[in-house]
Amino acid sequence: MPVATLISVLGLVAAGIGILTGVPQIIRLIRNPDASGLSYTSSILGVLAAGTWLSYGILLMDPAQLVGNVPGIVCAVITAVLAAKRLHLPLRTLFLAAAGWAPVAVTAYLLGGTVALGSTATVVSLVKMVPQVRTVFGRAPLAGLAPSSFMLTQLSATLWTIYGAAMGQPSVVVCSAVTAVLASVILSRRCPPIATARALHYGRLGVPGRILVRPLVLARRAQLTLAA
Repeated sequence: MPVATLISVLGLVAAGIGILTGVPQIIRLIRNPDASGLSYTSSILGVLAAGTWLSYGILLMDPAQLVGNVPGIVCAVITAVLAAKRLHLPLRTLFLAAAGWAPVAVTAYLLGGTVALGSTATVVSLVKMVPQVRTVFGRAPLAGLAPSSFMLTQLSATLWTIYGAAMGQPSVVVCSAVTAVLASVILSRRCPPIATARALHYGRLGVPGRILVRPLVLARRAQLTLAA
């Protein structure tokens, strides 16, 4: 397979996984009124980021960006609306943020073309997860967060980082790499590794879960045996 084709496929895979990242969170918000731990500010910034990256993809006619961000902005809007409803916060904040951000994105493009627009998209993408990180380090419960959303975000962002490097798009590389790291931080707070491993060992996901943590259990037993 030619390298160019392989890179294109990688971008489409990253985009395909990216489409799914918001679905678990939306399902959780629909099924459960408890949105504790979810940052409304991050949800709003997610809408702005998806919209800016979509504009960037349209201008470059980049199939991977289009595949990922057309449904991505839909998921982001749904998440923000549901977050506002569950957290009993004003929805007008979302509309005001979008109205205020649009001139910024347009000005960036007029002044510096797609490079400036990509940089603008990078900035909002880097900032969007900061409120969520601050929230998970607070004392509030985190039951409202869907762990699988952040797992998919990690995977998608890692693939986007590779794709951006291969395509020579530094904006994509920077925001994707940072997003992968921040998603890892959030996930580690939502699902502490030791507690998660213990839950899997005791049957949280049945036999597959036990198989997954079996090497850790054996390593722990060996460590205890040597210590004795």
